[in-house]
Amino acid sequence: MRVAPSVLELLEFGKALNPLRERLRGELGERVLSTLPLAGDFEQLKRREALLREWMDLLDHQGGVQWNASLPAVTPLFAGARRSGILSGEELLMVRGVLAAARHVREGLSQSEGRPALEAERRRLRDFSPELEALAVVEDSGRLADSASPKLLSIRGELESLKRAGRRTAQRLLDDTNILNMLQERSLSWRDGRFLLLVRQEYINRFPGLAVERSASGNSVYMEPRLLSSVNNSLMMKSRDERDEEQLILLELTRKVLSREGAIAEAERVLGELDLLGACDTLIRTKGWVIPELTQARAFSLIGARHPLLKDAAVPVDVACGVEREGRRFNALVVTGPNTGGKTVVLKTAGVLLAMAWAGLPLPARDGTKVGCFDALYADIGDEQSIEQNLSTFSAHLKKIIEILKSATGSSVVLLDELGSGTDPQEGAALGVAILETLRRRGVLTLATTHHNPIKQYALTTSGVETASMEFDAERLAPTYRLLMGVPGRSNALMIARRYGMPEEVLALARGELAAHEISAEELMGELNERRAALAQAERELADSVQEAERLKQAYRDRVAEIDHQRDSIMEAADRRAERLLSRAEETSRGMIRDLEESVKMAANRGLNGRRQEIYKLRSGMDKRRGKRVERELEARPKPFSVEPGVTVQVAGSGIVGLVEEVRNGRATLTAGPMHLEVPVEQLLPTEKKAKAAVPPSDTAREIWVESVPASLMVRGMNVGEAMPLVESYLDRAYRSGHSTVTVIHGRGEGILRREVHALCARLKYVQEYRLGGEGEGGFGVTFVTFRK
Repeated sequence: MRVAPSVLELLEFGKALNPLRERLRGELGERVLSTLPLAGDFEQLKRREALLREWMDLLDHQGGVQWNASLPAVTPLFAGARRSGILSGEELLMVRGVLAAARHVREGLSQSEGRPALEAERRRLRDFSPELEALAVVEDSGRLADSASPKLLSIRGELESLKRAGRRTAQRLLDDTNILNMLQERSLSWRDGRFLLLVRQEYINRFPGLAVERSASGNSVYMEPRLLSSVNNSLMMKSRDERDEEQLILLELTRKVLSREGAIAEAERVLGELDLLGACDTLIRTKGWVIPELTQARAFSLIGARHPLLKDAAVPVDVACGVEREGRRFNALVVTGPNTGGKTVVLKTAGVLLAMAWAGLPLPARDGTKVGCFDALYADIGDEQSIEQNLSTFSAHLKKIIEILKSATGSSVVLLDELGSGTDPQEGAALGVAILETLRRRGVLTLATTHHNPIKQYALTTSGVETASMEFDAERLAPTYRLLMGVPGRSNALMIARRYGMPEEVLALARGELAAHEISAEELMGELNERRAALAQAERELADSVQEAERLKQAYRDRVAEIDHQRDSIMEAADRRAERLLSRAEETSRGMIRDLEESVKMAANRGLNGRRQEIYKLRSGMDKRRGKRVERELEARPKPFSVEPGVTVQVAGSGIVGLVEEVRNGRATLTAGPMHLEVPVEQLLPTEKKAKAAVPPSDTAREIWVESVPASLMVRGMNVGEAMPLVESYLDRAYRSGHSTVTVIHGRGEGILRREVHALCARLKYVQEYRLGGEGEGGFGVTFVTFRK
């Protein structure tokens, strides 16, 4: 989308980016933001949106990529380096910092599989390993390391030898009492690459040496002893050799850096863009900014839009154009209302947010904001307008409007402030209507503000043109800065004049001068505004009531669900206790009958059969209650619910919580502690509980045997004839393979299969005990069997 620099200046686009600028971490991000162009086409805009969304996704899942974002830009140094051919050690150190950050980010983004926009950013970062290796000879102080070249190492070694020789010679002088009495300080000084002694003023002519310079106090002189002249001269020569060699090394390093100038500039750009993405992410997460929904339509809808410069003082507005409202589409929106009411702020807000959206930036708005596809944005808002100074009065610029009419197309957006003002009201209004009609016929999206009643009436009566007004509080005689769509506004000039103390006789004369039809139109607009404000207030109150009703409804549902859960838990616990009591009673009865004589057994059995019928009825009731609980759990299961390997699930109607290992043919294989079982997918529920860890075997030999016979058997869904042979064979093999405890999963149902399993366990001599599953173990649908040692 094309936007002229003059239009961006009118919109105060640079200032509007201050919230982003304040959250940048370094100079590279600031350079990118200050030169950020708007996307040239819709595809480029989509790529920018994808990049921001992928960066936020990377932050959510991997914590992003951390680097020193406070690094200074180094490309500005290259212009001087091309002229002089050399960068200093400190400047090369800055270059190394940028290259190291680029390498770190490149490595960090290598983990961004499935994020094509970030992968494209990574590819823009080149491999700087050779340059980093070469620049490793620059120490953190900016000085070249001795290892920068063999010659430099040799020269510095000779320099150190000369310095040691000089110190030894100087020490002999300091130990000489005749010399010592002449000195201001008993220490050796190093000045401009030479060893010197500080001699008192009165001994200058007697000291064996040459005067070099006077001290700062003027009471003493730095002198070079004759004994140190040879050493100092050698030091000067070697120091010159050192500088020459360092210059050669710096020249070579600079040449290598300048050969990669383009790649380094691109790396700085990428690092700056990532810094900007971080600032965008911060505003989205902390200030509620949103990424607008991009659409190919020639329209936009800004929901809860706020001008970035106004920050928390901004009143959110909903402004749209090119969309349908009450069944009709409009391409022009005419905003009316009193001076200082916020019309121009609405215009600037729309323009700034459209420009920000096409720069790929988030917007200070709410979810539901949409921005369409446009080729250009034009504006005539005035030279002196400033959001920060809260000015709202403008002059129309005819020359600008003529240029807009020459350039605007059916895919353009045009912003016109105070249309028709600055000239005769009748002629200005007629010209304003003509401009709007011309733009409407071309299909240009137009937002205009005006005070002229003929323009308001044109907007009310013309298809494809919508009206809006800035709300005005007639009681307080003050604007509310809220935008009311569909209602034209009145200027309220006489009311505002009264507020500021205009004499009543002047106001009476002014009302008399107004034409009767104009008074009628103004009064009609005022009445419409009052009704619109009342309806808006009623709508807000209704929305609050609906929200409160929804909250109470949800609280009621949550309470009912909680009560149902508590009731089911209580009933399940009671049924479990009853089941244990009934099982013990049955076993006790069978044991007593086994001990009776044959003649008595028949009579006892006849008496026991009646009790069995009662027990069967009790168990049937318990099984029905369990079935209803399972149905409720399955009905409450969230939809859609996907069962995949690695997901923790719970078997409906039981406390079994397991980890899904495999899903095949509508059945899932679960691991729940020592159990491995297959369950139909439709019988599984999501859960936040953790699956029990598998219990490891005690030794290798036992592992071999136990692995051959699983720790559990699933016979759920089989009839007695199918299941019992499998159960009996399984228990026999499990006992012989060395299991101490196994699990038989028979399900709940009507309890027939469970009772047969218990009867079998009671008959088997190698079964020490058997019990139903407890809470978290499967409940009535599972029997744990413990073998004798």
